[in-house]
Amino acid sequence: MKKKFLLDTNTVSALAQKYAEHHIAVALKASALDNNDELYISIVSLYEMEYGARHAKNSRTALEMRTAIEAVKNSFAILGLTTDSAKIFAELKERYQQATGIGKKALIKHNVDFIIAATAIENKAIIVSNDCKMFSTIQKFQSDFQWEDWTQ
Repeated sequence: MKKKFLLDTNTVSALAQKYAEHHIAVALKASALDNNDELYISIVSLYEMEYGARHAKNSRTALEMRTAIEAVKNSFAILGLTTDSAKIFAELKERYQQATGIGKKALIKHNVDFIIAATAIENKAIIVSNDCKMFSTIQKFQSDFQWEDWTQ
């Protein structure tokens, strides 16, 4: 059975950068997928990676990050933002706030994760991330949300 996987930014970075802490674990999981399975990234992950490259501590790290970005763009289908995922985003964010009691200001720092989760739901994809706390919470109240951590 074909599965779709949407890689969160932390997973994309681990896969694209050979020196990353979880590179080997993530690469092994990705290589063990069925040939019919599909890997995707969100356009938002590219935004985050571009920001990271722009603010790298030195030119060597910036070059490595630019190389990783180009590899990612050439290796994965990129899912964009849609009006349907915007509605899912709003619902997820509200339900997460109700489930956790987190304040509105603190909730803002998770906007990117909510956008990526909404994209996964809209595309019936399993999100791959090591953001265990947030995504395991969403999984408790959102029955069509699937999540895996490939770092373990």
